[in-house]
Amino acid sequence: MRRATAFAALALVPIVLAGLPLLAWFASTALAPGGSSAAPLAADGLTCTVRAGACVGAEVEVFRMSNTANASAGTPAGAPSYTYRVCCAADGLGTSCSGTYDTVLAMSGTGNAHVATAVGGAYTTEVCLSASAGTVNCTYGTSCGTGYACLATISGTTNTNAHVADCDGTDDYATKVCCEASALDCSSGVDTDVDGFNNNVECYLLTDPGDKCPDVLYTDDAWPLDTNMDTYITVAGDVAAYTGRLGSTGGPPASGNWRQRLDLNMDNFLTVAGDVAKFTGKLGSHCT
Repeated sequence: MRRATAFAALALVPIVLAGLPLLAWFASTALAPGGSSAAPLAADGLTCTVRAGACVGAEVEVFRMSNTANASAGTPAGAPSYTYRVCCAADGLGTSCSGTYDTVLAMSGTGNAHVATAVGGAYTTEVCLSASAGTVNCTYGTSCGTGYACLATISGTTNTNAHVADCDGTDDYATKVCCEASALDCSSGVDTDVDGFNNNVECYLLTDPGDKCPDVLYTDDAWPLDTNMDTYITVAGDVAAYTGRLGSTGGPPASGNWRQRLDLNMDNFLTVAGDVAKFTGKLGSHCT
């Protein structure tokens, strides 16, 4: 019944792509005490430092490195126990890989490990940053965007023997590991970044309620409508994410091709009227 209603609602979405109604498009597709190697980098409440010893004060230990350049990585409890620690601090910050969190790096093991940006295959050990409230976002690129702190640099982003280094500007790798932690009130209903979506919605979607536009293309999830993170709203790049997912639900248990990131109206159900309709009048929009 709900699925039939969702498809019937297509007629209510008057978005045009290349002169064709969106209805025709959908019909055709069937749809993060000791000396430090670098000064702390402040970023929207988050500071991160590579220390030659224990983390200090309220810092949490995210992972360890065998050196500050051309290094192997390890978890805080991994063996061998490396000297250099990546330490970060922010209100309510933790290292849990559940709740409100993001993956910092994937490792090939708990010690003497290579790293990657995605968990999977041989890289199943995950290190994370979490927050008791607000949001956490980690991304990778040649520079860290506004509001992001650099935790480390890495020699590559795929599961191909990547090593780590610090962010002090000497012997760094080209790819930076950048994270942001925001203590924004997820229940406030305030649209902090003025992107058309209140903070509570963005916390649910795990987009950044403090940033209306991706700082790093294709990796920084900031604007709820920009599902492919390219700063433009298009059918092919963003609306197409609903292909094959309409009618799916978050459950419990989840059914169909459920993806919470697409549930723009937070009703636990992916529909045209509730979610796709939010793109009405927005195609062609661009954020900066």
